[in-house]
Amino acid sequence: MEYLNGISCIIVGYRSLDYLEECIESIRRQKGVAFEIVVVDNDSRDGTDYYLNKLDTKNILLDENRGFGTAVNLGAKKAEYKHLFILNPDTIVPPDSLKKLFRFAELKADYGLIAPALEYPDGRPQISARKLPRRRDFLLSRGSPLYRLGITGEKEGGYIVPDAGDSIEIPAVSATAILIKTELFNEMGGFDERFFMYMEDIDLCRRIRDRGLPVILVPGVRIKHSWRKSSSKKPFFSAYHHHLSVLKYFSKYDKNRIVMNFLMVIVVAAGFIFSVVLIFGKKVFCR
Repeated sequence: MEYLNGISCIIVGYRSLDYLEECIESIRRQKGVAFEIVVVDNDSRDGTDYYLNKLDTKNILLDENRGFGTAVNLGAKKAEYKHLFILNPDTIVPPDSLKKLFRFAELKADYGLIAPALEYPDGRPQISARKLPRRRDFLLSRGSPLYRLGITGEKEGGYIVPDAGDSIEIPAVSATAILIKTELFNEMGGFDERFFMYMEDIDLCRRIRDRGLPVILVPGVRIKHSWRKSSSKKPFFSAYHHHLSVLKYFSKYDKNRIVMNFLMVIVVAAGFIFSVVLIFGKKVFCR
């Protein structure tokens, strides 16, 4: 298939109407590059379908929640443009961001994946780049109980704090906002659909780097992201899939390390139980 020269923006929604609207409007205000918006809704049942039907976006309305990776893959198959810009619905794309990403992608024709920097709504930097995870990193990462308790920080979990300067190659990045060639993404089979949510982005970065292609962070382009705004609506559901995806990741890449994987099951199960206790306690005492 011959793709048009521009960007197909892929957004996956799940009960996210209250901030999906602002995300779409921020994209529609972009200038200087041809683009389309493809929205895949995971059976939100919150009025998202009525809202989308009023827009000139490409809409895929699913009758069940099929997960983030599967939904992106479905959207990518509908894409008409050369580059895919995959982003969360709880993001805002500042003016000229698409144009800057497009120009960078055209100059760096051999790129594997490009990620803009992220920032919180108040302008504070938000870490999204990281090393390829080791087992110990998940004891300290943002999804762990230790992080929830404030005992550890992002740097200890293997995250990378870049200088606010030139673009740099990194091992992996969150799929909160990433640019990839449509042809490459579809050729690779998209996200691994064994990951319902979480870790599909780390897995994709790893597969891209295995092809000898660079994963690049561009600090000069910054996307606003309300971190955990989506997952906070279903914290138990999110915690479950985060811990399950961690197990799937190491089972995929370290399948011969039987003893380590068995110990990982025990540690992850304990971490999930602890996370549930923390979430439940927060719900009870913060009423």
